[in-house]
Amino acid sequence: MAARRGVTSEQVAEAALHVLDEVGRVDAVRPGTVAGRLGIRSQSLYAHVDGVEGLRRLLALRTLGEVAEVVTVAAVGRSGRDAVEAIVRAHLAYALRYPGRSEASLHPPGDDPDLITAVERAGRPLQTVLASLGLDDDQRVHWIRLQLALTVGFTALVRDGRLTRSPDPSTTVDHVVAALVDRLPLDRLEQDRMEKDR
Repeated sequence: MAARRGVTSEQVAEAALHVLDEVGRVDAVRPGTVAGRLGIRSQSLYAHVDGVEGLRRLLALRTLGEVAEVVTVAAVGRSGRDAVEAIVRAHLAYALRYPGRSEASLHPPGDDPDLITAVERAGRPLQTVLASLGLDDDQRVHWIRLQLALTVGFTALVRDGRLTRSPDPSTTVDHVVAALVDRLPLDRLEQDRMEKDR
């Protein structure tokens, strides 16, 4: 394969995402594989990313951007528990469709300002709605950790073919979502309805 000239960072990111989708795990994405897909030498890739860690950072930025878009769209026009459910379902659907990308988005940001911004953007819709329901800072942290644990764990079980008994794992999604939403306080509309029904 002839080497390509003028490869851009965007092309590197796209190639890395394609490799990630094929292998399904972020730790299996290697610079040499991405370089091969682009038709360049591995050394040429280092003009765009700093080795394996740089590649994982690039994937984290891209996938966090995707998550942010997915959950933001899901939240539009919704509020309270309805918004939380829509966000959780959208995030879970993304993780089930792209398990490798979902895993890549969980890259710890450390003190990297770009990653911190990307993490905050991806989490902002859910943080905003949880705050509107009255959850304080610590309660939101615990709730979001639980959401991530269920999303990541369920996705990994599906990806690895561990859930083999009937019914189909897709029918469990409603139960996962309900387990999370049921831990939330009632929003104002639900409280008003309950008071009227008394």
